[in-house]
Amino acid sequence: MNEAVELQIRTVAAILAWIVVALLVINMSLRSEWIWLISIALLIIAVIIYFFPRLRKWHTSRHAESS
Repeated sequence: MNEAVELQIRTVAAILAWIVVALLVINMSLRSEWIWLISIALLIIAVIIYFFPRLRKWHTSRHAESS
């Protein structure tokens, strides 16, 4: 992947993280269990999206070394 795509992927992850923050702030007043669960799920997705390019590079370089 080139650097532009990696930046776009990280931007999407950052936007998801900000959405999580907004949901948690809303949840402070509503005290809804569903909002909390959705926030945790979105946070996990954001972390996976953020680290996906690094994991792909690591996997590709490790696979090339073993060949």
